[in-house]
Order: sequence, then structure tokens, then C-alpha cells
Amino acid sequence: MQKEGIREQKRRETAQSIHAEAAKLVSTHGYDNVTVEDICAAAGISRRTFFNYVDSKDEAILGSFPFTFSQAGLDAIRDTPSENLLELVIRSMEVKPGRFDGPTQECRRELLENNPGLMHAETTRKRGFLTAVARAVYDHLEQFPQDRKSSGPLEEETQFIVALFQGVIIRSRCQPPANAGPPIDPKDQLLTYAKNLTNYAKEITW
Repeated sequence: MQKEGIREQKRRETAQSIHAEAAKLVSTHGYDNVTVEDICAAAGISRRTFFNYVDSKDEAILGSFPFTFSQAGLDAIRDTPSENLLELVIRSMEVKPGRFDGPTQECRRELLENNPGLMHAETTRKRGFLTAVARAVYDHLEQFPQDRKSSGPLEEETQFIVALFQGVIIRSRCQPPANAGPPIDPKDQLLTYAKNLTNYAKEITW
């Protein structure tokens, strides 16, 4: 048990070193001028070790993208009646366990603002993820018209829901839970963001 604890601590330290050194290098030299080899050298690890911890340079810099949808999750969105489709989407999502492993909120914002290539990489990470959600939401609304909130075209309402969901994800990625204190259930945090977003939208007058 003690050896397992030491190994786990070592893994955390290595992962933290990869993320810290990657963010530091990009902040100093720019996203396009930093390679995987540069990060490995700064963190004192081999290329093989690097890819045991992260899948890409982008993940090393920004942290892992913690949200995924299994086929079962997408099926749940499509086939489960719900009066709150945004809540259903969030509850059907899988969230990687563990604390957020990327840079701090301030550091992350600075990296994205100063490195268009990194911003593009982050957008690309979300694109396929959101496309799959949109298909499931469209199929849901087609199958359960009683769940619709809009009398407009089906495509339009699908876009509304996906846009709200994307807003929740962006909120989470821009301000991830703090690493200090007790861990927060990530879906509860996302649902809080969703409630805040929709409540704010209700206050807007035209």
C-alpha cells in the first residue's frame, strides 16, 4: 500500500511538471515555437514518458479535455424524454475523474489570448464533441416533440441547446474548480453553471 502511494505521488508530480513546464515554455516562447521535445527536456522526461501522461502538446499545455460522451450517453440524450434537455445532456456526459490538471484560470486565459494557434487547438478539441451532441439533441427533439420549447425550426432549437451547453463548457474550462479544498462533483458544478447561464438569459430584455 505504501509503495502504491509513493507511485501515485510520483505520477502526480510528473504530470504537474509536464503541465507546468509546457505552460511556462509557451508563455515565454509562444505556442508555435515549442515542441514536445522542448517540454520533455524541461520536465526531465523521455518522449515515451510524455505520451504515457498526455496525448499531445495541446493537452500538455491546457490540461486534458475532461468531457466525453459514450455511445450509451448519446443514446440516453436521444431516447430519454425530458422537460429539461440541457440538464439531460449534462447528466449524460462522462467527466474524467480527478482534479483539473491544467493551468490556473489566469494562466490559461493568458495563454489562449496570446497564442491563436493554441486557441484553434482548443476549438478543434470541442468541435467533434459538440457535433455528436447536436445529432443526439436533434434526434431527441424529433422523437419527443412535447419536449420542445420553441415553435421554430427543429435545427434552430437544436442550435439553441448546443449553444447553451457550449456556454456551460466554456465557463467550466475558463474557470475550473480550484485544486484546494474538497473536490466538487463536476456534474453538479456544470449544472450550477447551466442554471446561472439560463437565469441570466431570462433577465435580458429587448
